[in-house]
Amino acid sequence: MTPRPPNAPSVKLPRLAEAARLLAERARGGRVFIPAGPVEPLALAEAFRERPGMADGVRFCGLFIPGLNRLDWAALSPKAQAEVFLPSPDFVATIATGQTRVIPSHYSAAWRFFQTAPFKAAVFHLSAPDADGYCSLSLSADASPAFFDRAVFKLGLINPSLPVIRGAPQLHLSALDAWVEADDPPAELLTPTPSGDVDALVQHVTSLIEDGATLQAGIGKLPGAIMAGLTNLRGLSIHSGLIGDWVLPLIEAGALAEAEGSLKAGVILGSRTLQARMTQEVRLKLIPIVETHGAAHLGAIARFISLNSALEVDLFGQINCEFAGSRTLAGVGGAVDFLRGARLSPGGKPIVMVQSLGRHGESRIVPRLSAPSVSIARSDAPILVTEQGAIDLEPLDTEARAQAIISLAAPPHRADLLAAWAQHKGAKP
Repeated sequence: MTPRPPNAPSVKLPRLAEAARLLAERARGGRVFIPAGPVEPLALAEAFRERPGMADGVRFCGLFIPGLNRLDWAALSPKAQAEVFLPSPDFVATIATGQTRVIPSHYSAAWRFFQTAPFKAAVFHLSAPDADGYCSLSLSADASPAFFDRAVFKLGLINPSLPVIRGAPQLHLSALDAWVEADDPPAELLTPTPSGDVDALVQHVTSLIEDGATLQAGIGKLPGAIMAGLTNLRGLSIHSGLIGDWVLPLIEAGALAEAEGSLKAGVILGSRTLQARMTQEVRLKLIPIVETHGAAHLGAIARFISLNSALEVDLFGQINCEFAGSRTLAGVGGAVDFLRGARLSPGGKPIVMVQSLGRHGESRIVPRLSAPSVSIARSDAPILVTEQGAIDLEPLDTEARAQAIISLAAPPHRADLLAAWAQHKGAKP
């Protein structure tokens, strides 16, 4: 909870259109922070859209999540710009024109950027204030706290549709330069079930997890299947960038530790059912990026297990989490942060899961990555898991690592992979 600033003025604005106009004036020629995830302020964007040219000279910056945050903020005006950490297919047009700039950093670096890069303004999307004037950050506490103490113009959007999360940070109305009421339902993210048979992969992953572990999981199709296989365990904790619907089976089964703070994350990202359940969860604490992804915090957690998915792995142990061919699906996000944290953790396990076959039967274990860049370097080698098994790649030399990765490929593709590796070894430098 941030203390109430003494005698700080705060102006209530009559309409969202007036708030957008004032924000544009204060942010023109510089950056404005926009909250994202489930609390992306789409009504504010619509207010900008209704007055062409109002976004001219404004650079919108936020942690927009591919697949959920579909709005291209740079497209609000031909003279607007945006900066994103996670590129999305929805931003392709303005990335091509240079209006949207991609910052190719790990998720942990976003906190330093928000605290130190020049910003002129920040938007806070908040629940309705309590009797003392304090507003909850509701479903997203990952980035907004970086601006609590920054000398920027602070605009509050007070939204009665945002749930009050008791474990979220709070901001007092008087800490805002201006605020406006803006009723805008939070976004939902419904995760589809995995394609193909993942039972064997799930079994290999769950066999690595024991009572009392602390788990991290990301966005994707596999976390739900993994967590459903852990409901027989006890004393589990969550420390993750996000909490998805995958946490609900663990809660219902009594698998989570009862201690306050055994459920920590930066963002609640899922269904209305999840959002409602988290308003009642006394163990929940929403924390900023510096805590969810910081190496010092992660390394201090005993038996920290990171669970992340990949799209492609090559025989050198390089991993692609971002690209389908030449098409960008996402950014590297926090995968490397969590992988490194799990390596530092006493008893930790950095797990990367990949389905060995793609939709059309193609191998996702390949001689060399087809992606234009590497998401996880071979020097950050994880415990790699496919339907064929689980192997810790870190202690293996180059030859042993290639052979281990081939053994995790789908059997019909192993002969071709062995031949490709033999050809690589026979090639002259």
